[in-house]
Amino acid sequence: MKRALAIAVALCTLGFAGFSQIAIKGSWTASVCLVPSTTLTSTLNLTYTVAGFDITSITGFGAAGITSQRFTFKGVFGPFSASGNVWFQPSPAAYLAADAVTSFDFGGIAIGATVRHWTPGNFRTTEWAPDSDPCATQTPPGVGYLQYIFTGTISPLSIRARFADCCTGASFQDLRISLTGVDLCCGIKYNAVVDFTKAGFQSLTLSGINIPLCCGVSFDLSITYSVAAKSVTFTPKFAGIAEACFTVWGGPVSGATTNIWEGLRIDGFRIRCTIADCNYLEYVHAFAPTAGTIPSAIRAKFLAACQENEYLELGFCGAGCCGGKYEVSLRILWSTTLTNPGLFGVTRFVGSAKIPVMANFTLNLDFVMPAAACASASFCFGWTFTF
Repeated sequence: MKRALAIAVALCTLGFAGFSQIAIKGSWTASVCLVPSTTLTSTLNLTYTVAGFDITSITGFGAAGITSQRFTFKGVFGPFSASGNVWFQPSPAAYLAADAVTSFDFGGIAIGATVRHWTPGNFRTTEWAPDSDPCATQTPPGVGYLQYIFTGTISPLSIRARFADCCTGASFQDLRISLTGVDLCCGIKYNAVVDFTKAGFQSLTLSGINIPLCCGVSFDLSITYSVAAKSVTFTPKFAGIAEACFTVWGGPVSGATTNIWEGLRIDGFRIRCTIADCNYLEYVHAFAPTAGTIPSAIRAKFLAACQENEYLELGFCGAGCCGGKYEVSLRILWSTTLTNPGLFGVTRFVGSAKIPVMANFTLNLDFVMPAAACASASFCFGWTFTF
């Protein structure tokens, strides 16, 4: 009896000690749009910390109920780090995909391994970017697919090998060998990447070579050799005028059938001035707001339907309640090509605000006021509650 009692006390003590190490935290973010129609979106994050591992549940909600579900884990044990994800479809209930990543970094040697599993059509394009589904053309579709990725780095050499299992057994997908920051001569460094697939050699890319011209203008040179072709890419850098307050985006212009450099193409520019602390004024004009010319973060502020290519943005911030900080941004956008824009070519007024109400509660406001028929009005409010 005494032995049984001692065991029971020990188990209770261990259980209490283990439970006392569990920490729970989370956040609840919601948004309610009243214009142009009433919609509700919400995300609930719950994180459990056990023995140094964070296990998180990310649940998306809509007006009809649960819209998405994802579980993640992340932690460190000794010299190893591990993380992973599992995605589910709430309705109809279905498993979508999962991955697990582990890495070891010691004494300048880094080794990593990744395993991905997904059902047909559910390759996580966004989360696993820039990779694409290696089993997309599998016919007929299988039940589920696997991909194994192994990496190793000893500076300046890195190796990545990928294997895919499209329901026919694991097979070699591709191999990438990279060299970074290798000295060429005269202080010039270069990067090299070699790609192989099951068909053999695919390409050799030499990049990172900077060629100065004059007046603070230089080019980064990249050369790609494939089995049947060779391509050369010039990326301009505007030292001095492309830093801090003034940024220019552009590229070289060459003849369609010759290698003669004909000039320099200016795709757009940005002027950003910090007024005080985190208050700022930003003006952007894009001559060609398309992919490959203007950064994606800038293009995302333009509405294609309104052919917008210019905006002026004001940002404000300051001390809020309970040690927080409020943030406000106001943006006016123009189009120089739209047939029927608003007054002075204005297409939209856009604004957003984040106002801390309590130490763990922030109120969010977003609105769009159209000045042209190409856009529609919207007004949304929401909150972020952390605990």
